Amino acid sequence: MPEKGNIHAVLTGDLVRSSRLTSSQSTETMNLLKSSASLFEAAFPGTVYGSMDTFRHDSWQLLLSNPGHALRISLFLRTALKMESDATTKYDTRISIGIGEVEYISSERISDSRGPSFTLSGKGVDSMKGACLALGVALENDEAWNEMVHAVVPLLDCIATDWTPTESQAVNAALLGKTQEETARNWPEKRGSAPSRQAVGDSLIRAHWGTVHSVLVWAEKKVSETLHNHK
Repeated sequence: MPEKGNIHAVLTGDLVRSSRLTSSQSTETMNLLKSSASLFEAAFPGTVYGSMDTFRHDSWQLLLSNPGHALRISLFLRTALKMESDATTKYDTRISIGIGEVEYISSERISDSRGPSFTLSGKGVDSMKGACLALGVALENDEAWNEMVHAVVPLLDCIATDWTPTESQAVNAALLGKTQEETARNWPEKRGSAPSRQAVGDSLIRAHWGTVHSVLVWAEKKVSETLHNHK
C-alpha cells in the first residue's frame, strides 16, 4: 500500500554479541523483543505499525506511526533485554532509528517496505561503531535535529548502556508510566523477593531515571513540534 508524504520512524536492530548466544537463547531473546513491542503498543496505542519483523537469527525491524515515541520504545526494548542478563550472559540490542517519509509499507513484512526512513535506519545499524543507539533524520529541516542526533541520543545511550539488570527492571516499568509501588508489586519472582518501594526508587536513582525522564519528555515534545512544522 502506498504511503506518500507520511512521516514514520523505523527502528532497525540486532542483538549485541549474538554469536555468544545459544540457538535457544537467541530464539527466546527475539521473542522477548516482539512481545515487548506489543506490550509497549498496548501502553501507548497508535505507536507501533503492525508488528515487529525479525530476520536471520538476531536482527529485527519495527515501524512506528508515532515517531515521538522512538526514543522511549528504544530504551524500553533495551531494558527488556538487559534485565534478563546475569553473570554469564549479557543481553542487549543495537538500535538505529530512522525518521523520514515512507513510500510503501508492505502488508506482509515490514522489512519489505520502502522509503528514506527505512534506508536510513538500515544503513545506520550497519555503520554504528561501539554505540547501541543512534538516530538519523531524512527531512528537509534536518538541521533542527542536530542536537537530538549528536547530543541527546549519544547521552541516553551512554546512560542506558551502564544499567544493571535490576536498574533495567525498574526503568522498564517506569518507561510505561508505572509507579514505584506498581513496579515493586509486579516484580518478577525470578528476580528474588519483591523489593520495597524505596528499593525500586533507589534503583531508579542509580539509573539516573529523573534525568532520563526529563530528557525523554523534552525530546518527545521537540519531535512533535518539529514534525508539525514540517507539514
